[in-house]
This record gives sequence, structure tokens and C-alpha cells, in this order.
Amino acid sequence: MTDEPTPASGSNVPDENGPAEPATPASEPAGNGGERLVFAQSGTIGGILPITLLNALLNIVTLTLWRFWGRTRVRRYLWSTTTINGAPMEYTGSGWELFRSFIVVMLLVFLPIYGVFFAAQLLLPPETVMLVFGLAYIPILIFFSWLLGLAVWIARRYRLSRTTWRGIRFGQAGSANTYAWASVGYGLLTGITLGWYAPAAEMRLTRRLWRETFYGDRRFRILQEDEGLAGPLYPAFALAWIAGVVGYVGFIWAYMYLLFGGFENIGDTPPIPDAMMIAKIYGLALVYVLFVGLASLPYAAAVMRRKAQILGLEGLTFRLDARSLSLGWIYVTNFLIIALTLGFGLPVAQLRLWRYIFKRLEAEGEIDIEAVRQNADRGPRAGEGLADAFDIGNVI
Repeated sequence: MTDEPTPASGSNVPDENGPAEPATPASEPAGNGGERLVFAQSGTIGGILPITLLNALLNIVTLTLWRFWGRTRVRRYLWSTTTINGAPMEYTGSGWELFRSFIVVMLLVFLPIYGVFFAAQLLLPPETVMLVFGLAYIPILIFFSWLLGLAVWIARRYRLSRTTWRGIRFGQAGSANTYAWASVGYGLLTGITLGWYAPAAEMRLTRRLWRETFYGDRRFRILQEDEGLAGPLYPAFALAWIAGVVGYVGFIWAYMYLLFGGFENIGDTPPIPDAMMIAKIYGLALVYVLFVGLASLPYAAAVMRRKAQILGLEGLTFRLDARSLSLGWIYVTNFLIIALTLGFGLPVAQLRLWRYIFKRLEAEGEIDIEAVRQNADRGPRAGEGLADAFDIGNVI
């Protein structure tokens, strides 16, 4: 199988952001050899739909093995239709790299893990197996959480190393192991604080990633350190947290009422649920999800804005105009696209989110692009197999 670059073609159909924008001309130098950066995204549904349909067909024929090459084609389309000062970005990864990495991870990581579990069940008495797994539950949970953090870091490093603009590679330095253990520690703190550490964990992990991110030989800067890093997120997070608790209590209350046919019957043997009761319970669950999701939109938008706000590169700072209602529209319609197409419409949904971000991203200040030199780190030779094993090896 080969990967041919996919041209950024397709009709300029209207989308959720309005009619397709004309190509953005390159910005003029801003003095002292610097440039102001202007972002644009010209991808269209008509342009990515043929890729989506072909990927769906070949995934069925190859029993999903095509997904590595399909993911590469989608990335090439998204990258090539994203321009900075009129110059397109380029994705240089290959499907073979992704496939090879996945096979190596399955053979060297997950096959031995499954082998240990299988051997324990085969060689030990059932009660001993239950005891061993019970005692090992927390260490196993920590191990897989560490693996998940490792997967996120490795996948990001690979994608950055395969992303170029004006022939200059992006890159990521730092330690995968350090990031993975930080994600484990922050996860434990989030659990201990009943979720209240989540905004701080989100921003601290973001800081760990971006302060080790490079464009060529220029390192991204973090403009906000520990004090106040996540502070602006907490009002929106409090709304989401309270809505989650209230919604959960309300759901349990309504569920018990439906199940027993009234509170006076609680304690009796509940009747066998019929089709109508099951439909009502699913309806309650849908109301709960919609209620909590709606209350969480301000927080989701605030996180996107904050992540852009704390970043700098040379003389540049960034701003992302993410808003609750517009972001909610993207999330809801993307969910419907994915659900109604049984997952095959994922590239279309990803294009819509990608387009939403780059049409609302702005850079202030300037950078001397001509002074940037190539990144000496070519990145890993393999892809993101560990992320794919955890089913987080999505396109973006």
C-alpha cells in the first residue's frame, strides 16, 4: 500500500462557519524582518468526502487494516488545506509507519500482558487468581494509566515531527516517562479532590507538552507559570461540577421512582422492567447527558481559550475565540455525524473541528521566519502504535 498526497480539492460548500473564505494572502513583513501570522483553513466537506468514503470501503474490505493508511490520507488533507500566511502545512508521515508501530507495540507490550493474565488463570486455582488480581488491582490501574500517558506523549511527538511548514519541522523534546508519571500523579490528585484538581491537571500537562515543543530551532514559551495557570478556568468548571452532581442525584432519584413505581415501594422486589420502562430509563439518561453536557460547554470553551492564551513563540502570542454555543454546535453535530454513519464519518467531524479551531485562531506580534533553522531532531522512525492500542490514535 502506498500513500499519495491528497490534493486539497472540493467544492466551497457553506459550513457551520458560513461560506468558505477566500485564500488568505501572505502577510506583509512587520519590520525588523518579522512577520505577523495569519491562519486559514480551506478544507470542505466536498473535499474530504471522497477520502472518507474510500476509507470506509477499504476498512471493510481489509477488516480495518486500512485505517493506518486512511488516517494518513485524512491528515494530509487537513494539513494541506491549513495555511499560515498563505503557505500550506504538510504532513509527511506514512501509513506504514503507523502500521509497523502498532504491530511492534502489540507484540512487545500487550501480548506479554495478555500472556501473564492467561497463564495465571490457567495455572492457579480460581480463588488464588481472584486474590492476586484483587491485590494487584491498584498497581495494574497505575501501570495502565502510566502507559496511557506514555501513549499521548509518543503520539504527539510523532505527529509534530511529521508536520512541516515552509520546509521546517516541528518537534518535541523532553521525557515521555516524566510526562507519563505526571499524568498518573495528576490523575490521583483529581480523584482525591473529587475532580476539583482537573483544571490544574489539564493546564499543567499542557504546559509540560508545549514548553518542550519546537518549530525548527525555536522553542514555544509558556507565558503563565504555576500561579494563576488554571485559575480562570474554575468558575466555568464549578458550573460543570455542580451540574454533574445535581444531574446525577436527579437521575438516581428518577430512576428509583420509575423502577419501584413510587418511593413508597422502595425496599420491595422491583418488577421486571418492560419495554416502556427501559425506554423511560434511557430517556432519563439522555436528559442527564444533555444537561451535564450543556453545563460543561463554558468550561470546554474556556480550556481551549486558556491553552492558546498561555502560549508564546518568539514575539508571538496566541488567541483562540472559542465560544460555548458555537463549540456546542460543533460537538453535537459531530456526534450525530459519527453516530449516524456508524463511525465512518469521523474524518468529516474532525475536519469541522479542525476548521473551527484554525478559523478562530489569531496570532499577535511577529516572528522572524527567515531566521528559523531546521530542527535537528527528525523524530521517531515509528508511529503511534501505543496510542492506537488504547484507541486514542485518532487523526488530530
